Amino acid sequence: MKFIRTATAAALAVAALFGSFVTASAAPAAETAANCVDNSDPSSFTGVSTKKTFTLPIAQRVLELRYSSTNACAWARFTAGGSYYLWVDRAANISQANAGIWTQLGITPMFPHTVAYTRAFNDSGKVMRACAEVHEIVRTVVCTDWY
Repeated sequence: MKFIRTATAAALAVAALFGSFVTASAAPAAETAANCVDNSDPSSFTGVSTKKTFTLPIAQRVLELRYSSTNACAWARFTAGGSYYLWVDRAANISQANAGIWTQLGITPMFPHTVAYTRAFNDSGKVMRACAEVHEIVRTVVCTDWY
């Protein structure tokens, strides 16, 4: 399957702010059991659980790293979002993650008072975390711990 590197103006702006490289496939491929394909739609996944959370102190909004054990996929979900962005970071292992070597995936806009989620990405043998740009008192980036 041929992948095309694309980025929207918003994704480029977020990537420029955080110094990360953004990649996305042109179109999501179909998922198969125990084999996640990057940029999959997680809405029909089974075996889903929340692996890591980060609760913002103001308004108790929750950032989650969601995971499907059936598909070996992970994605970010944010409840009661604001007008900012949500994404996942993926690293080859925890050593690289701690060294700041990861890829930013699935940048997704959030809208006020909604639940937002990213596309799902293969995390088999990788580590991932969910991140969001939010505005509590000042605009800031928050992330869950690595999983």
